[in-house]
Amino acid sequence: MALPSDQRLTRTCDFAAVREGGKSWTGRCLILAIRSRPDAIQAHAGFTTTKRIGNAVTRNRVRRRLRMIVRDNFPRLTVTHDIVTIAKYPAVKADYASLKQEWEKLASRAGLFDHRSSPLPPASAPSLSDSAALPSDSRPA
Repeated sequence: MALPSDQRLTRTCDFAAVREGGKSWTGRCLILAIRSRPDAIQAHAGFTTTKRIGNAVTRNRVRRRLRMIVRDNFPRLTVTHDIVTIAKYPAVKADYASLKQEWEKLASRAGLFDHRSSPLPPASAPSLSDSAALPSDSRPA
């Protein structure tokens, strides 16, 4: 299942507003541009693949992968952003896992993830009470 149409950017003026009025982060295969939208009900995502990266089949394959990556991460995103993902030529040769890893890294650097809904709980440091629970003969000397 693809990203629902109500969560996508579709108009050219929306893409231009994100590129002109927002910030961008660059990786090896992708460029991630975001614009804050405090009035938005939910985040919106758009994807750009230019003719420079290949023919229509190639561009559509890259776009499908990017839509799936964003769809899988959508619950973690903050709701006040428009997001444009631009594919660079190395995205054609990259596999899905490396594209996903790069997109998540760029999104994290951009501060797009809502930390309250993070799938991983924060790591806790061992406390002093943990060593008190050990039997006396197993304590290091």
